[in-house]
Amino acid sequence: MAEYSPMMQHYLELKEKYKDCLIFYRLGDFYEMFFDDAVTASRELELTLTGRDCGQEERAPMCGVPYHSAETYISRLIAKGYKVAICEQLEDPKKAVGIVKRDVIRVVTPGTVVESNMLDEKKNNYIMSIFKKGIFFGIAICDISTGDFYASEIKENNNFVKLLDEIARFSPAEIVVNSMLYDSTEEISKIKERFDIFISKQREEAFTENYDTLSDNYTLVKEDGKPIENYNNQLFAISAINGLIEYLNQTQKIKLEHINTIHFYAISRYMSLDISARRNLEITEKMRDKSKKGTLLWVLDKTSTAMGGRLLRRWLNDPLIDVNEINRRLNAVKELKDNIIFRGDVIEKLKKVYDIERLIGKISYGNANARDMISLKNSIKQLPDLKLLLKPVKSEFLIELYDHLDELNDLYNLIETAIVDDPPMTIKEGGIIKLGYNEDVDRYKKATTEGKQWIINIETEEKEKTGIKNLKVGYTKVFGYYLEVTRSYLNLVPDRYIRKQTLTNCERYITEELKKVEDEIIGAEEKVIALEYDLFTELRKKISNEIERIQLSATVISTLDVLCSFATIAEELNYVMPIVDNSGEIDIQAGRHPVIEKMLPSGSFVQNDTFLNKDADRLSIITGPNMAGKSTYMRQVALITLMAQVRKFCPCKLCKDWSCR
Repeated sequence: MAEYSPMMQHYLELKEKYKDCLIFYRLGDFYEMFFDDAVTASRELELTLTGRDCGQEERAPMCGVPYHSAETYISRLIAKGYKVAICEQLEDPKKAVGIVKRDVIRVVTPGTVVESNMLDEKKNNYIMSIFKKGIFFGIAICDISTGDFYASEIKENNNFVKLLDEIARFSPAEIVVNSMLYDSTEEISKIKERFDIFISKQREEAFTENYDTLSDNYTLVKEDGKPIENYNNQLFAISAINGLIEYLNQTQKIKLEHINTIHFYAISRYMSLDISARRNLEITEKMRDKSKKGTLLWVLDKTSTAMGGRLLRRWLNDPLIDVNEINRRLNAVKELKDNIIFRGDVIEKLKKVYDIERLIGKISYGNANARDMISLKNSIKQLPDLKLLLKPVKSEFLIELYDHLDELNDLYNLIETAIVDDPPMTIKEGGIIKLGYNEDVDRYKKATTEGKQWIINIETEEKEKTGIKNLKVGYTKVFGYYLEVTRSYLNLVPDRYIRKQTLTNCERYITEELKKVEDEIIGAEEKVIALEYDLFTELRKKISNEIERIQLSATVISTLDVLCSFATIAEELNYVMPIVDNSGEIDIQAGRHPVIEKMLPSGSFVQNDTFLNKDADRLSIITGPNMAGKSTYMRQVALITLMAQVRKFCPCKLCKDWSCR
C-alpha cells in the first residue's frame, strides 16, 4: 500500500494527538478538514464534501471554510458540543522548504471561548473543574474571557447533592473531571441528566496537591481578600485548580496573564439554593424556554455595562447571609436612590464604558486589535470623572469603591499618544500608529506620502543646476530611480553623476542624493507596516503588564453599575429598603411579586402580608382552589427574601428579613 503524502502524514499525526477534536488545518486561505472530520463537519455545517489526493488510491474526504470567517463555523460546532483544534501555518509558505510548518495553536472548547461574537455579553462563560476523592469534592471555576477564578471544597453531608447545587449556581459551559468522578457511572450520569454541559476527562496526574508552584504563579486569596494561610485545609480545591490550569494550558497554549488571582470561597457564605429552588423561582432564566424575559434578572437588570450585567447575575445566584455586608451594600443603594442627580451623572459615565474585563482578556490572549485599544482608552477616559463624582459619597461601601478606583491616567496617555482615533480592524496593514509617536514611522510615512514630490523636486533642481533642459527622473524595478540625459546634453553632465546604464539615445545616471531618496521611498510602505505592527504589539505588552490595575478598576465599575441599577429600580417600581438583621423574623407588609407585578397592568397586583419567625410562627398554611395564587404567594415571599439578601430594595411597604446561616 502506498504511503500517505507528507502533508497528510502530518495531518494524521496531529489527529492522533487531538483525537477528541475536529482539526481546522490551514491551507492557504482556507481551513480544511479531512477524513472523518470532513464527513462530520460537512454534515454539521452543511458544507460540500469533496476529496483530495493523499497518496492512496482513494481520495481523502475533504471540506473547508475560509479562514477569515472561521469564527462563525467554529461557534456553530462549539454550540453542537464539539472541540475544534486550530492548526496554523507557522512560516511563510513562499519561504518554506518542503511542506509548510504547521501546528495546533489553540483548542477551542465550550468553556474556553473568548471571541465576543460567540459569547453573551451579560453572562459569564465558566469552565468548572471537579476533583473527586472518596466522598469529597474540590471544585475550581474560571471564566477565561474575564479572568475570574474561584475555588472551593465540599466536605460535609450530602456532598454530591451540594456539588449539583454548585454546578447549578455557576451554570458552566464545560466541566473537566478526574478519573474517579468520570468512572463513577451513577454520579456522572446524574450530572449529564440534569445539565446540558460538555464534560471532558482530564488525566488524573494533573490534579496534584502542588501548592508551591500554584502560589508562585497566582495570588491565592480568601473571600475577604487576605492570603491563604493554611493551604493544607484546601488540598481538594488545590487539586481541582491544578487540574483546570493544566487543561487551560493544553488547550490555549499561552500563559493567560489576566488570570492572576484565585479566590477561595466557602459555600456556607451564601444562601443555600438547590437546583429545584433556582429552577422554580426562575431567578435568571425561565423554566420553560431558558429565556431571560419573565425572570427576576429581567426585572432588576438596568445595568449600563456588560460587566455590571454579569455581576448582577452573580449576585442573584449568590445571596449573602452576612448581615453586616448586606447592610453595607444596602446603605450604598440608599445613597444612590436618594440622590437622583448624582446617580444620573454616574450612569451617564457608565454608559460610555466598554467591556473592560473582556478587553483585557483579549489583550492577555494577544488578539486585541487597535480598535480594542481605542475602546479601552475611551473607557479609561471616564474614570477621572467617575472618581470626582464619587468623592463626596458618605456610605462606607461607596467610599471603598472611591478608594479602589484607579484612574489609569498613564495608560490613557499611552494609548492616546500611540494609536490613531479611527484605526483599521487588522493590525497587519498599517495605519494604526499616530504621527509623532515614533521617528522611523514618521519618516516612512512621509516617504510614502511625499515621495513623488521629492522626485519632482530633484528633477527640477537638477535641471536648474546643470542647464540640461530635457533631463528627467525615471524608474525601473531593476535599476531603481535614475537621471536620464540625452546625448545632445552629455557635455553638461557634472562629475557627481554616476553612470548607471547606456542606451542608444541617452545615458542614465544616479547621484548620492537620488540614491538616498530611493532608499527612503522603496519599501517604505512595507517597512512602516512591519514597524507599526511591532510597535503595536509592544504597546499591547505594556498594557498587559498593568492588567491587575485595570481589573481592579473594572471591578469598581461593575459594582457601581449594579448598585445604580438597584437604586434605579427601587425608585421606578417603588421598592423599599429592607431591614436585615438576626432577629429571626420575616415581616413583609403589602408585598408584591416582583416579576408578575411588572407583567401586569400597573396597580393590578393585589398586595399581601407575610409574618414568620423562628418561634411560634414558623409555618403558614395556605389553602384555596387551583389557580388561586398559592404558588405565586410562596414564590413572592422567597423572591423578596432573596432580594433583601442580594443587597436589593424590595417590592413592599415594609420588609424585615433575617439572614440565617
